[in-house]
Amino acid sequence: MHNINPLFLTDGYKLGHKFQYPEGTELIYSGWTPRGSRIPDIDKVVVLGAQYFVKRYLIEMFNENFFNKPKMEVVAIYKLYVEKYLGMPIKVDHIEALHDLGYLPIVLKSLPEGVSSPLRVPQVTVYNTLPEFFWLTNYIETLMSSVLWIFSTSATIAKRFRSTLLHHAMKTDEDNAWFVDWQGHDFSMRGMAPDAGIFSAVGHAASFNGSDTFPVMYFLSKYYNAGVIEDLIVGSVPATEHSVMSAGGQETEIQTFERLMDVYPTGILSV
Repeated sequence: MHNINPLFLTDGYKLGHKFQYPEGTELIYSGWTPRGSRIPDIDKVVVLGAQYFVKRYLIEMFNENFFNKPKMEVVAIYKLYVEKYLGMPIKVDHIEALHDLGYLPIVLKSLPEGVSSPLRVPQVTVYNTLPEFFWLTNYIETLMSSVLWIFSTSATIAKRFRSTLLHHAMKTDEDNAWFVDWQGHDFSMRGMAPDAGIFSAVGHAASFNGSDTFPVMYFLSKYYNAGVIEDLIVGSVPATEHSVMSAGGQETEIQTFERLMDVYPTGILSV
């Protein structure tokens, strides 16, 4: 979906809201707020993902797939699909005006990423800076919400895991509590769509170093200016999988282990 006009990335019910607000509406100020938890004793949620959302979607994606494409082309395609979807003719003057403007006239504010904020406190707020684009604030809410909740939810869960692991580590072997950094290992891309897996793994990396979601390194470097080469932010160890361990057959299992020890004579190997 990275090559799609980002104005398609919204709920169908938002398509007509521009015409539904009261006449004279000039400013919409909205907040993104974690409202509750299914786990009774979780009363705070980790703030995460806003900087990526701004850089990737509001800047890169809008430039690549909307502003930098011919106006008549993107507007015609938008009009075609929306009219078919809603079964009625629509006005697209506001879409043309946005393209003519050449940028998104909105301000997005976020609490510091990585902190935990109480439930029912807005983590991110958005408002329009030009009165004629009041409709844009909540138009992008769908996209913002669908991106941020994965980061935030995974980061909050990972923080709970870390707290639990650290509690027991301090009770049993305080001198080796450093191992907690690696104890909760991440495999978010096993069963999740690539983008969702990366978002989830970034949330996990807010509390742990151990991760088998390799693209997290590039993601954190590109969108968060993290020194992933200079510092140890996420990492793993050489590891096999079922296909490697069964490739030689049952009769040569000993030889399989011997070969692996030749390949990795020192250090850690996960089998």
